[in-house]
Formats: sequence, structure tokens, C-alpha cells
Amino acid sequence: MANGKDNSYEKIVEWLHERSAKAQKEAAAEALEKSTGSPAATLGLPTWPDEVRGVPNAILRGALFGIGQERIVHQKRTLIAAVEGYEIRFKGETFNQTDLDVLEAMLHLAMPHPLGKRVEFTVHSFLKAIGRKTSGEQHEQFKEQVVRLMGGVVEITDTKARKTFMGTLVSKAFREEDTGRYVVIFDNDMLNLYEGGYSHIDWNQRIALGKSALAKWLHGFYATHAKPYPYKVETLRTLCGSQTGELFKFRQQLRKALNELVSVGAIQGWNINDDDLVTIQRTPSSTQQKHLNRAAKRP
Repeated sequence: MANGKDNSYEKIVEWLHERSAKAQKEAAAEALEKSTGSPAATLGLPTWPDEVRGVPNAILRGALFGIGQERIVHQKRTLIAAVEGYEIRFKGETFNQTDLDVLEAMLHLAMPHPLGKRVEFTVHSFLKAIGRKTSGEQHEQFKEQVVRLMGGVVEITDTKARKTFMGTLVSKAFREEDTGRYVVIFDNDMLNLYEGGYSHIDWNQRIALGKSALAKWLHGFYATHAKPYPYKVETLRTLCGSQTGELFKFRQQLRKALNELVSVGAIQGWNINDDDLVTIQRTPSSTQQKHLNRAAKRP
């Protein structure tokens, strides 16, 4: 009986969060219409509760945001590792998990507003929100990351839908030098990525993983799976963009990262069998459970 009450309470909280986000988006659109005297743009990101970040699956299911600390500059369109169903090519300076922290937080700020509109924040508050210090060094790192996200050209093909997104993940950015205030803009093309499917990333869990890049990558990767498939250790090494050459060393890193996921409550357990297949135990989200239930009813 207690479990039923807990589930009902969680559903009510989730509904209230979604309703609040929707109300913010509608208020922003109404304010825009009043200020311009013309119909407001209604295109916007899907809404999600405040405790999660909504991230397109295409971004999380490969090495576009990898775990490497060494930056590589791809001068030409370069094929990036991804799961079956996606083909990803990239031109520019490679992204990693620190860049994904920034992108996820920016998308969350943009979520209540129509796409193409200004999203404003101070660097100080932004860095604190993503669990970083606010020193001058951190400010400079943030500047580099914004430029990197604007400069990297991404080409993501959904091979089943036969559709390709081409462009940068952040359209424009402005900075006030005296105040440290930033403005970023996401354009309507971002919807193409979300329409291909997106997942809720537990933000508190991600922040708790700190600087563990592999654990953060696994956290996002498995969040896109309603029912996680078994993957070979070698396959995971490729998909996350690991620069570790020896497989046994990566396997050690993987075990440590999986234990970190258990410690923050992202998964319940994991196993690597004699065939080097990795399986995890994870409770699907309410949305993913609905998907599984629908799939089970199909003939």
C-alpha cells in the first residue's frame, strides 16, 4: 500500500513540474507577442521536470561527447562511433563530458522559452549550477566550451527515419564583458534532434559523479535504454571514445565507473560475464515503462 502512495505522489510531483515548465513557456511566448505586436513563435523544446535534463538520444548514444581529455581537431567530416541506427560525422574540435555538462545546463535554461529567443544567465551562477568553482580559470574554460559548441559542425543521420541533422548545437552567443552576463540562442533545428527521441538525465546523479567522465558517459548512455542491452566491453570502449589502448585497462576503468553508478543510485547492479558481455540492472523511468508496456502488447 505504501508503494502505491509513493508512486502516486511521484506522479503528482512530476505532473506539477511539467505544468510549471509549460506555464513558463506560455508566459514567455505571451510576453513576446505583447512586446512585438505580432504572433509569438510557438516552437519550443519539449518540457521536463526541474530535477532532470532532457537530452536527445542521438547525442548520448555514441562518442560525439566522449570521455577523452585530449582534444582532437577534425579538419574534415569524420565518422564518429555510434550505436546502430545512427551515423554521426563531426568537423571541429572534439567534445567531451565537460562540454556536455554545459550543453545540458544551457538546454535546461532554454526549455521554458520559444526557440530562437535569448537565454540569459551570469557565468558565476551557471558554473555553480553545474557543480564547478567560479575562479578565473573556470571562467576561461567556460568561454572555450561555448566557442567549441558553436564551432563544431555536427551531422547526425537517423538511418531508420532517413533524416539528417546538420549544424552546430549552439546557434549564437553574446557576452557582456563588464558583468559576465551571457546570452545563448538555440534555433528551431534543435527540434529535429528531439523529434528523434530524447531521454531524461537525472541531474543530481550526474553532478554527484563529479569528474568521472566514463561514469557520466555510461549514465547518459544507459538512460536512453528502456531495457538495456548487453554490450561487449570492447563495444563500450569504442562507443564512449576511450583513448585507452589496452582492453584490460579499460575493463578496470569500466568496473570502477559502474560501481560509481551504483553508488549514486543510477543502476542497481551490473555484471561482466565470461564472454565479456556487460549487463546492468536498472529500473526504467515511468515513461520508459509505458514504452515497454506498449511494446509487450504488440503482436
